[in-house]
Amino acid sequence: MKLTGKELKITPRVPYEPIEPWEWFQENGIEDKGPGGPPPMGDGPKMVPTVYIKDGKRVEGNDASLYGGVVGDTEAADLRIVSYDGAVGGVYAEGAGTDYTVEGAVISLSGDGQGLGEKSAGAGVSDHAKLTLKDCLIDTWGLSRTSTSASGGSVLKVYDSIITSHGAPYGEDAPDWAPKGQTPPAPLEIRGNNRTHCTVQNSYSYFYNSLITCDGWAALSTDASAGFVYLEANDCKVVSTKSGYGAYADWGCHDVFNDCKFDVACQGAIIAGEASVKWTGSEINCGTYLALMHCVMGRHTEVGELTLTDCDVKTGKTAMEVHGQNVIVKMENCSVKTGGALMRTCKNADPNAARVNGRPTPGDELHLKEMSVTGDILHEDPERDCRVYLTSACLTGRIENAALVMDQGSRWYATADSSVVLGCDVEIAQIDAPAGVVIQAAAAEGQGEYELLSGGKLIVK
Repeated sequence: MKLTGKELKITPRVPYEPIEPWEWFQENGIEDKGPGGPPPMGDGPKMVPTVYIKDGKRVEGNDASLYGGVVGDTEAADLRIVSYDGAVGGVYAEGAGTDYTVEGAVISLSGDGQGLGEKSAGAGVSDHAKLTLKDCLIDTWGLSRTSTSASGGSVLKVYDSIITSHGAPYGEDAPDWAPKGQTPPAPLEIRGNNRTHCTVQNSYSYFYNSLITCDGWAALSTDASAGFVYLEANDCKVVSTKSGYGAYADWGCHDVFNDCKFDVACQGAIIAGEASVKWTGSEINCGTYLALMHCVMGRHTEVGELTLTDCDVKTGKTAMEVHGQNVIVKMENCSVKTGGALMRTCKNADPNAARVNGRPTPGDELHLKEMSVTGDILHEDPERDCRVYLTSACLTGRIENAALVMDQGSRWYATADSSVVLGCDVEIAQIDAPAGVVIQAAAAEGQGEYELLSGGKLIVK
């Protein structure tokens, strides 16, 4: 017997645009308390790179930290850089006329850095320059001691390299002399005090056949996009050892990972606001979530996107954890094993969360295609709708408070009491549940009670 589904009302997605802090305070009816957060990049002590390339020419740097190698105006080979001074960086290239290549470098920096890299980074590029690293080892220690960075409309390319950072000691096992503070915001559910790599301000970063690691906070990060940032990794291994995420996509940032292996203590990725992460052909092993998706200091209409194709995913907790955010999640031909739900949504407890205040939202979408997966879908966010789409897919698990749309080649086996709205025409044989499980469903036609093949009950209203 066929059940006739209801027509789903979907709030159209609207083009996004930058939101200034004062706009956020105004839209959410909050008094602006004045500037806060970390100091802007460039504040603090003067940073001096060891090798400094500006507008295509080498300029004065910190020669005392250069222990070997050949340095020219367009390339450097076999650099040996060591510094224990947080104000001294490694290689820094800036200016539209700069296209610099570093090959075979070993760069070791310690001491507390500053901001999001730039001149204090192991290797940084800015102001529309291009920097290429080949067969390099960059190792940093200290608070905010970024290993690589790209800013100011620049391009960074990294080949066959090891990029790692440790931050400063933190946590219960840290020695008494370890510095305090400089930790990530609590809603991110991570610890640490340093990001190994960061891309900001209309810049592009590419990693190939490389290892990127961190002890905490972040391996690959983005921030302050100024509208657009692009981060890509191919055939790379990404590791966070003690805490931290593998990658971050901030507002306006887009991350792409092809044939990579992620082995991370916490999230595979965090997606904040209107941003996207895409994995293809990758293995992703996460201590907590595959993705934490949330919206802070943004608009209630912003949509975060997560796409996985041909991936192998393992998570210690829920796969997709969504906190007060509109999301589009697409998974095709993936293997997923979770330590919690497949997807859970809830209202964002972050005091800086985007506020809905009764206005319409695009809602949350989960698309599963050509795959079989086990896990619950728990929609606990009262401010937006949730829609689940199955295309040639088999889902085993509870669905709570979501609309369900599936084609003729799809099946759903409910493992616990569930509540759905049927958003398409469905054959009753496509739905099943064991004895004792009741599915409450809303449909346009076909109201009644039905006994399912495995003994469960479907009640259609």
